Amino acid sequence: MSLSFLTVSLISILWPSLVTQLPRTVTAREGRTVSLNCHQDDSSLTVMLWYIQPHQGGLTLIGYGVYSVITHERPDYNITTTPDNMNSTLEITSMNPTQEGVYYCAAREGHSVRERQISRT
Repeated sequence: MSLSFLTVSLISILWPSLVTQLPRTVTAREGRTVSLNCHQDDSSLTVMLWYIQPHQGGLTLIGYGVYSVITHERPDYNITTTPDNMNSTLEITSMNPTQEGVYYCAAREGHSVRERQISRT
């Protein structure tokens, strides 16, 4: 069984709110489940989002939570948020090489998020 590596980083969309993410770096065996935790300290931020940036590629929205209602989850990921929207967990189920990359947690104001696909011609 080969090893797959996840690198975890953080991003804050609104300044000066603080978004913290743990653990910072994860090494996981293929097929295992990995959990990443995120905390934000501003109760006015009602949306918590998770992104992945593969080693070669741009940011891709995995999904987001608005007051514990989760939207736009991708396969092999599970997102939960607390009712106060201060904490979120991203669970990566059945870790595989396509899930390697940098994971970002973000918090923002608002009630909806739209994903746009942009392709190069």
